[in-house]
Amino acid sequence: MISPQKIRELCDNWCNAVQQPDGGMAIGGQSEQYRLLRNGLQFHELGFDQLVAAIDGLTKVLLLPGLNTIVDQDHFGLWSWCSEVILYRETAFFDHEEHELRKLFETCIRSSLVHCKKPAADQEEWRKQAEAENRIPHNAKYFLQESSLTLAYLAFPLLEAVSKKFCNAYVAMDGSVITRFDVPNKSGGTREYDPNGRWNQKQCSSLRDLLFLIHKNIANDDLRKALDEFRDHIYTLDNSEDPFDIVYKWRNQSLHGSTSFQTIGGTLLNLVLLIVVHQLSDRYDLLKDKVLEHCRWEVQHGHRSPWSFYPPY
Repeated sequence: MISPQKIRELCDNWCNAVQQPDGGMAIGGQSEQYRLLRNGLQFHELGFDQLVAAIDGLTKVLLLPGLNTIVDQDHFGLWSWCSEVILYRETAFFDHEEHELRKLFETCIRSSLVHCKKPAADQEEWRKQAEAENRIPHNAKYFLQESSLTLAYLAFPLLEAVSKKFCNAYVAMDGSVITRFDVPNKSGGTREYDPNGRWNQKQCSSLRDLLFLIHKNIANDDLRKALDEFRDHIYTLDNSEDPFDIVYKWRNQSLHGSTSFQTIGGTLLNLVLLIVVHQLSDRYDLLKDKVLEHCRWEVQHGHRSPWSFYPPY
């Protein structure tokens, strides 16, 4: 079994291999030897620690300096496997009242997997794939081409909703503050939220502050460490302010139309996955075996349900 350290090492080696002295990127044989799937990794075989290492490592591989995004089969495998586990009926991560949130999660995953297709084994298989793509209706074809933009816009409300779900002891889904808490503000002080405080303390509508609340008050040591790795990576791309402020800035700029961040959807999705899978850590191994059994049943019977995500093609 490939170790968490080896997973991170492969991802770091890929990032180092594509970086050029002039600041550009070169993807080829030198870099592709470090892909996880090419090194024998199978996502359905990963234990919890290996899965977290894959999310962390593939976030680095996904979002590069200049906000350039490189999506690979490794990412498709990660996203499809995580969603299969999270949405499995016995996982019951989303309860009955969270039907719309579950559908939002499903839609984000579908958007992330739109361009995933099985690598063609030969010229004939490639030709059949091309013919199938040509049969896609005109409007659907061009909508699918913009799936990265769709994911980027949908990932923000997904991240906010999942964060509120995780913070439900402090903040309700409508943003109402339930329990007093404080978070650091940009000037080095603190901002207080209090259900019995002033009017502007009773509502939390800031994704930034929700992320700080998770990091400071709710995350266990393992999740806090994983979030720190995520933060460290964002900081290497933009060290002008705190990484959670950068995520918040991405959202505001995209909402106001001043910037189009088609490249960050997968990164935000990975942050969602980090938060969610850590809530399944104590039962992940049991769920993994049941999910894999279900996936194998579908393959054997040649049937994929509407809720099937893994394998990704």
